[in-house]
Amino acid sequence: MTVQKTIKFRLTVWYLVVIAVLLIGFGGVAYVLLSKNLYRNLDASLRARSEEIQKSIKFEGGTFLFDQKVDELVLIYNADRELKQRLGPNVEFETIGETVKQALFGNASFVSAETVEGPYVRLYAAPFNVDTATRIAIVVGRVPNEILSMLAIFRMVILNSAVLLLFLAGVGGWFMAGRTLKPVERIADIARGIGEGDLSRRIDVETDDELGRLASTLNGMIGRLEEAFVKQQRFVADASHELRTPLAVMQAETSLALEKPRSQEEYRGALELVSQEVGYMSEIVGKLLVLARTDSGNELLNVQEVDVAGLLTELSQDVEALAQEKGLHLSFGPMDGLTVSGDRVRLRQLFLNILDNAVRYSPAGGTISGSVVRKDALAVVTIGDTGIGIAEEQLPFIFDRFYRVDRVRTDGEGGTGLGLSIAASIAKMHGGAIEVESQVGEGTTFRILLPLAGPPRKPPTTILPNP
Repeated sequence: MTVQKTIKFRLTVWYLVVIAVLLIGFGGVAYVLLSKNLYRNLDASLRARSEEIQKSIKFEGGTFLFDQKVDELVLIYNADRELKQRLGPNVEFETIGETVKQALFGNASFVSAETVEGPYVRLYAAPFNVDTATRIAIVVGRVPNEILSMLAIFRMVILNSAVLLLFLAGVGGWFMAGRTLKPVERIADIARGIGEGDLSRRIDVETDDELGRLASTLNGMIGRLEEAFVKQQRFVADASHELRTPLAVMQAETSLALEKPRSQEEYRGALELVSQEVGYMSEIVGKLLVLARTDSGNELLNVQEVDVAGLLTELSQDVEALAQEKGLHLSFGPMDGLTVSGDRVRLRQLFLNILDNAVRYSPAGGTISGSVVRKDALAVVTIGDTGIGIAEEQLPFIFDRFYRVDRVRTDGEGGTGLGLSIAASIAKMHGGAIEVESQVGEGTTFRILLPLAGPPRKPPTTILPNP
C-alpha cells in the first residue's frame, strides 16, 4: 500500500489543510486591519495638513501664497476645475476630475489616484472659499511609500511564518497521526494472525477510548466466530457419525448378502434392514435441510392466523395412540382460545417434536400434560411429562444439533438428536422462544412463548402472572 493511500497520510494532509486555511484567514484579516489602520492614519494626516495649508493661504495678484513651506503635493483648482497652481512633485494623474468636482460642490473626499508614471498617490480634496463668491478646491497628496513598504514586510513575515508553521505542523501531524494509529496497526497485525485454526487469540484492550471499544467489539466478534466454528466442527463430526453408522450397517449387510447365495427370506431380511437404515438417513438429511434453510433465512412461511389450542388438541389426538401403546396418560388443559400469526405446518412440527420427546422418554404409567394460556402479549404453550428428566448441567445444550442427554438410552429409542434444534429454530422464526425446566427422575416441562396475533377470540380462562 502506497503512502498516499494510508489514513496517516490523509489525516496529516487534512490537518495541514485546516492549518493553512486558518493561517490564510488570520493573515488576511491581520493584513486588511493593518492596511486600513495605516491608511486611516495617512488620511488623518492629509486632512490635518490640508487644514494647516488653508489657514496659511493668501491670494494676491491671481496667485496663492503660503506663509509656511509646503513639501507635499498641493494642487489648486478654480471653479472651472482648471489647475491653477501646483506645489511639490510634478506628477500627472490619469483622472481626478470627479474628486475635484465633489470638492467644488463642498464635499471633501479621499481618493487613491494612479499616476502616469505608475505609482499611485493618496489624495485629499477639500473645498476652500476664497471669498463669498469664489470657491476653489485644494488637493493635498502624499505617496504612501512607507505604508507600502510596511505592508510588503508584513506580507513577507506572514508568508515565511506560514511556511514554517506548515512545515512544523506537517511533521507534528505526521508524528501524532502515527502515534494515534499505532494501536490500529497493532490490532490489524493481531487480526491478521488470527486464522481459522487459532480463534482463541484476542486483541489486547489497553484503553477505554474509541480504539478500545473497537478492540472489544472485534474480540466479541472473534468469540462468536470461534463459538460458531466449534459448533460447526461438532455438527459436522456428529452428522458424519450419525450417517456413518447406517452406512456401515448397510455395507456390512450387503457384503454379507453377496458373499454367497442366500435364500429369498434372507435377501428380503437384508433389504428390509437396508431400507430401514435408508429411511433413518433420509430422516436425518431432511431435518438437516430444514435447519439449513432456517439458518440461511430462505425458509418461506405461509403466515396465517393459527388457533394454538385447536392445533395442540389436534396433535394430542394424533399422539394418543402412541401414548396408549406405552401406557401413558394424556392430560390437556386449560386451553385458552389464543391466536398467533405463523405457519401452521411449522408450528405443528414444533409441538409434535416436543410431544414426541415426551412420549419417547416417559416410562409406562407416566403422564403427558399440555396447556395454552396467555401471559401479557404472549401465548404460552406448556408441554410437560413425568419422564426420565434432564440433568441441570445438560439443559443449556439440549437444543444443540445431535446433542443427546443419554446416548445409551436415546440410541435405543432411535432419535436423531435434531428434533429440539428444529423446534427452537421454528420458535425463533415466529419471534418466540422455548424455555425448559427439568429434574432427573421427575420429568421435563417445555414452555413455548409465541407473540399473539391480536385479541383472543374469547376471553382467556387463565392468565399467567408476571414473575
